[in-house]
Amino acid sequence: MRTSLLIGASIALSTYLAGCIAMPETIFRADPVSNNTVWYSGEEFQTGSKDSISVSVAFENELGRTMTFYMVVGNQGPDTVLVAPENIYFYGTYERGMVDRYDMVHGAYVFDTVRYTDTTYAINPERQLAGIDQQAAQANATYSTNNNLNAAAALLQLVGDVATIGKDKTEAQQKQEDQNRQSLENSEADNQITYSSTIDRLNKERDYWQNATLRKTTLFPNTAIGGKICFPVDPNLQAFKLIVPIDSTLIKFDFKQKPVGN
Repeated sequence: MRTSLLIGASIALSTYLAGCIAMPETIFRADPVSNNTVWYSGEEFQTGSKDSISVSVAFENELGRTMTFYMVVGNQGPDTVLVAPENIYFYGTYERGMVDRYDMVHGAYVFDTVRYTDTTYAINPERQLAGIDQQAAQANATYSTNNNLNAAAALLQLVGDVATIGKDKTEAQQKQEDQNRQSLENSEADNQITYSSTIDRLNKERDYWQNATLRKTTLFPNTAIGGKICFPVDPNLQAFKLIVPIDSTLIKFDFKQKPVGN
């Protein structure tokens, strides 16, 4: 009897734990539609050119629902051109399964596939950097406020300690003072850890958006610039056309979005 109970409990626990296991999210990639590509350092580049402007682009990865491409823009013309990442976009075809109706005869929902097109713009590095600066300013203000509160609490403790010099304290009073002192030390340590962790994270994010991404640049004749371009990911996206506007010139690339492993 006891063995049966143990087996039953083990099965129930295994079933519960299996339900608690978080499945990894689906990761997507973007494959070029064109066969006219060149591989470089494990990345498949497409190149397009028009009006003395050349653009090469390759899909890098998708992580955290952000799809990243590496792009190089060259200017072989006699005039300067403006490279503005926030103007780069794609428009594509989306497919989403939706409930169409409830089949009373079979007692089941009937699903239909809805197809539509939409446009998505690249994430603006300058806006990301401005947001990071705002978060850093808020972190500094919070850290300073907490420091002031902890300093005030420390001063009150000091005043209390001075006022009770030479006086006998009960065990309960001594215990309360020790708890207050420990609480203050914990508060100071937590404030420092939280601040250091936040600033470290923001510095890493700032370094990425400042140095790794393609930034807004006036491109002079016979020069080129390269960097990462990022887009939010929609799992319903199928095929899309990536549009790179450089002044009045438009250069286009065709991609298909697929789950990694397909």
